[in-house]
Amino acid sequence: MTRDASSAAAVRRFAADFRDVRGRLLADLRPIADIADLLAAVRSRRELPREGLTRSGIEYTVHGAGCRMISSDGREVDVDLVTDPALGRKVEAFDAWRIRWFLDEAAADGYSQEDITQACIDLAREGRLREVVEGRWFALPDAPGDPA
Repeated sequence: MTRDASSAAAVRRFAADFRDVRGRLLADLRPIADIADLLAAVRSRRELPREGLTRSGIEYTVHGAGCRMISSDGREVDVDLVTDPALGRKVEAFDAWRIRWFLDEAAADGYSQEDITQACIDLAREGRLREVVEGRWFALPDAPGDPA
């Protein structure tokens, strides 16, 4: 497998796990609709604690502009809310740093931040991701947080 293909595979693995862990978190916290709603439930409505553990074993920590989620099997995904200029509102987005953290092999995997960023750009061109802020922030193609 070439570096480009393996970088893209790593990003696709992050995206799949993000979708899975986020989905289980939100299912457990119903009626919380998305990460923006979770942040509001923690900060303004004070309905939930800043850190918690859901019934299916998802740990969450609300931070700064986003949320870190850890599944019971140790998969850790982190997203921020970033303004998407194309949509005119905030979406759940990630960058190369968050993907490298997820890979948990920063020193040994051989992927540079540039490898991961380029893989994200390439996957966005294929329609598998969306480029929210050029070369920096990316989102799933269906932009979690979009009204259903």
